[in-house]
Amino acid sequence: MIHNDVINQLQLLVKTSAPPLVEVAKTPLEEPQWVPGQRLTALVVATQPNGRFQVMIGEQVLDMNLPRNTQQGENVELTFVSNQPRLTFVLTRDLAAAASNNLPAEAKPQVTLSDSARYLGALLQRISDQAEGAASPLSKTTPLLSSAPGDIKDLAATLRNALSQSGLFYESHQAQWVAGERKLADLMQEPQGKLSTIFSGREAVAETPSRIAPAAAQTDGVLTQSALKLPVHAEAVSLVQQQLNTLDSRQLVWQGEVWQGQTMEWRVDERNAREGGNGEEEMPRWQTSLRLKLPSLGNVQATLAFIPQGLRIDLQAADEGTAEIMKGARSGLISAMEASGLHVLGMSVERHEKT
Repeated sequence: MIHNDVINQLQLLVKTSAPPLVEVAKTPLEEPQWVPGQRLTALVVATQPNGRFQVMIGEQVLDMNLPRNTQQGENVELTFVSNQPRLTFVLTRDLAAAASNNLPAEAKPQVTLSDSARYLGALLQRISDQAEGAASPLSKTTPLLSSAPGDIKDLAATLRNALSQSGLFYESHQAQWVAGERKLADLMQEPQGKLSTIFSGREAVAETPSRIAPAAAQTDGVLTQSALKLPVHAEAVSLVQQQLNTLDSRQLVWQGEVWQGQTMEWRVDERNAREGGNGEEEMPRWQTSLRLKLPSLGNVQATLAFIPQGLRIDLQAADEGTAEIMKGARSGLISAMEASGLHVLGMSVERHEKT
């Protein structure tokens, strides 16, 4: 499948060939109707302890990762890039600098990419063309559970397995298996592992190019040339694309039935937060959200943001009565989480009709 070194090189190439992105931590429920390339003026209204900034664009107050030398009260010129998977901007001055630094072709350093890198690059281009950077959802056609769980721990374990056995993390699981930290039987439960029980390594290499290469690779230039040399089974190509898309968007989306008749959308995001004073070390910041329509409570959404200092919880409900019930149970939920060893920094409960 994908070699980690190739992925790291691709990520480094992306980071060093484009201006830094300014991302919004939480997309507002009323999503702004900006268009890519639109220039906007943002007023910095406050600095935050985690090194991020609150800015106002029009009537929207947003949480952004602006440069550390940004001052409260300063006007910052931004260029809108995308609203997927989250609101993303670049500093207009950085965009202009990147454009002015473009070198003529004869002055650029000569770089030779391996067939693997060219193949992955072509897949990334197809993902960009088809999905415009949105995270591809993992979809489950059959319910995860036969009925509503009686123990929340059972639900947590089931959701964890749904992601762990999705195939998105297959290569890291292979490394764990080599290190003796994971059983081979666990690998065989993942889509790639199931394919390996159908075709052994020797049989896969012996297959004809049309059998090994994805249909798209047989008609798309560089994909055709690279696929002839890579043992990528046709049924694994969609997973490769999802892996690359997940790396690019840093977002994972799961959709499906949790139990019969109960659908759910589950998102997991990895974001960077500045930590460590002058060193400006980037630490991972995880955020996960669940969106459900429950029989008695209606449409609800729970968002959990994990940072080194603790956990923030945001609950939203479409029904006013549900929001009031959640507010009444807030202290009990915080106490239960604290008893489980989780430090809750804060919890908000809001009503919003579009949840």
